[in-house]
Amino acid sequence: MYMRNQLPVRSSQFSFPMWKCAIALLCCAFSIEPLFAQEVDWTYNGHDVYNERYADIDLINPSNVSQLTLAWSFTGGTTEAASTEATPLVVDGVMYMSGNNGGVFALNPTTGKQIWHYTPPTAGGANRGVAYGEGLIFYGQGANLVALIAKTGALVWKTQVDPHGSISAAPQFIRAGQGGVPEVLIGSWTPVGSGALGLGGHLDAYNPATGKLLWRFYTGDPNTWPSNTIQGGGVWQTPTFDPTLNMVYFAVGNPGDASLGVNREGANLYSDSIVALDATTGELQWYFQMVHHDLWDFDAAQPVMLFSSNGIPAIHGTTKAGYDFILDRASGETLFPYQEVAVPPTPAAVAAYAHPWPTQPVSSIESLAQFKVDPVSVPPGAVAVPQFTPPSPTAQVYQPGFVSGYEWYPAAYSPRTHMIYSPAIYHPELVVLDQYPDPVAACAWVNADECGLISNPFSGTPGVDSGVYGAINTLTGKVAWSIPILTATPSSGVTVAGDLVFFADGQGIVYAASASTGEVLWVYDVLAVPGASVPASTGAAVYEIGGVEYVTFEFGGYSTVAVAGGQPVKGNALVTFALPTAAAAAAKAKTE
Repeated sequence: MYMRNQLPVRSSQFSFPMWKCAIALLCCAFSIEPLFAQEVDWTYNGHDVYNERYADIDLINPSNVSQLTLAWSFTGGTTEAASTEATPLVVDGVMYMSGNNGGVFALNPTTGKQIWHYTPPTAGGANRGVAYGEGLIFYGQGANLVALIAKTGALVWKTQVDPHGSISAAPQFIRAGQGGVPEVLIGSWTPVGSGALGLGGHLDAYNPATGKLLWRFYTGDPNTWPSNTIQGGGVWQTPTFDPTLNMVYFAVGNPGDASLGVNREGANLYSDSIVALDATTGELQWYFQMVHHDLWDFDAAQPVMLFSSNGIPAIHGTTKAGYDFILDRASGETLFPYQEVAVPPTPAAVAAYAHPWPTQPVSSIESLAQFKVDPVSVPPGAVAVPQFTPPSPTAQVYQPGFVSGYEWYPAAYSPRTHMIYSPAIYHPELVVLDQYPDPVAACAWVNADECGLISNPFSGTPGVDSGVYGAINTLTGKVAWSIPILTATPSSGVTVAGDLVFFADGQGIVYAASASTGEVLWVYDVLAVPGASVPASTGAAVYEIGGVEYVTFEFGGYSTVAVAGGQPVKGNALVTFALPTAAAAAAKAKTE
């Protein structure tokens, strides 16, 4: 339970000369703010190296959250369509955020006033945030890892991570090993040809002072792939770190080609897996594959998260297939049972090029994802098929599809409730290999659209694109509550602050709900804020400065996004909320 500092209880046996009392009172006058106010930073992308996205703050709580209002917003001088997917950091009274142009901003976190801005030589794409350590800011910009001086934004070094790849995740700063050696961890993905969805990748550790590579782990195990293929999967999210075990953990994306297995017979490790490495050497400790020989683009898209499950140090991982896995993070053994379930029967002609794995892991943990395809989502001439049915010349509708289930928006965990909080998306996909019976010539090493993968024709229709935000009790493995999002898909990660959870949907609505019950206690239409768009965000940062708690969100979609069937909304804004007194103070400070 969060408690504020209190003055000492007065003793009944107390003798103190008056002149000393006067000095003591004078000292109290100068130190009264430190006694009662504190600062709570948001120093990591996931709040801590565990990626829990939990802040132990209660100034904003269920009794007053309904009063929450806009404190300030910041657009960075642009209202263009954006890819601002990041959670800002707040460290020692300064906020750091990555922008939609591949640059970095430093802001006053109480007013939103800009302190400095780093503009890279070339613009970058989607970016999920920065890392802080040793007085430096680290972030991925295109194919490079960049280090800036936190106080000034001056460039210190730039290292090319992969000449053929790109970085989307926020880096992680850790101190590995008994000697506390600092490292900057960053993952990358490498396309298998122009525009392809098939990916290779690696996780790297760099020296934060010099940018020198310390170790690299490739995400492909050659024993589980044919020798003539690009092996592994992309690393899309920020890794976690256990300082006690000195282990680094991360999730790996889907193999390539995304829907065609003809060139990659085998389990295709370590795609769709949770991977544990020694933090000092990068050597493999264990892995757990959540989808074997993925034919559906069922990325391990969410960042993995560490917490204690029934007293056992645990790790949580998911895929877009919609299953939750909770493992012992020392050994990789599952803490909740799962079954290897036989995949649906596959016609011989399809099996010849799909090479489906005979079973798939199905967790006993109750899922927030929807597995049934609603009839309105099945167009004429298509058929809804069971999960893990291989793609074929038949027009088949899948749910989850390749942008649904547990997508990349991060989950959170509260040690108060022992619950995991996460979005789950309903967005069925229509898939057909339209060049059969020669799918190899048509599909190998090219964009999936050229391979005949067709997105859901009902995309964007209210009631079809939808989902939930919900909570899973980690003590029981059961869903505790869920909130339906009916007019859009969930579109942000989740953050827990005290007894509240914060999240946003694809219509630009931000919510606060009870962490225990899921009761919605506050909503706010962010599209009323000048410059803001719908979110595509890792989620909110929550911090406290000078006795004031703030909740800040980036709202900027991938591109133009039609809202409720209307005109596309463009924008890119960092939007920050506080209780009314703090909001008024911030507004006044901005004018001074």
